[in-house]
Amino acid sequence: MTTAINTDTANQQLEKVFAPWIQQLELKVISIGDGEVQILMPYNDNLCRSGGLICGQALMSLIDTCMVFVCYVGMNEYADCATVSQNTTFMRPAINTDIIARGKLIKGGRRLIFGEVNLTAAGNTRPICNGSLTYAVIN
Repeated sequence: MTTAINTDTANQQLEKVFAPWIQQLELKVISIGDGEVQILMPYNDNLCRSGGLICGQALMSLIDTCMVFVCYVGMNEYADCATVSQNTTFMRPAINTDIIARGKLIKGGRRLIFGEVNLTAAGNTRPICNGSLTYAVIN
C-alpha cells in the first residue's frame, strides 16, 4: 500500500530518510500537492556568514531538498530519486530571515523528473534565488 503524499507524511520523511545534517536545518513541509511543494527553513545563526547573511550552501541544500518532495509528488509515491543537475541563480541576499522554498514540477517522466524551486524570505515575494533541477528516478 502506498503512503499518501501530504504534509504529515512528508514531514515524517524529513525526520527518517534525510541525512542528519539536513535534519539540523529544521525544515518543515508547509504545503504539498498538485505538482507543487512549499518548505520553510527557519532562520538559524548557524547557517550564516557575518552580518546574518544566510550562506549559499544552506540555500542550495534547501532547494535540493525541496526538489526531492517535488519528485515524490511527480512519482505519486515516496521512492528513491537522486540529483542529476542543479543550476542555482542567486538574485539578492537573505539576511536574518526565515526562507520559503516553493517547488514546482515542470515535467515528470519514468526515468527523469524536471523541476524548479524558488526561494523568498517569509512574508516577501521578492526572489532570493531559484534553482532549475533534474532528478533521476532510482528503481
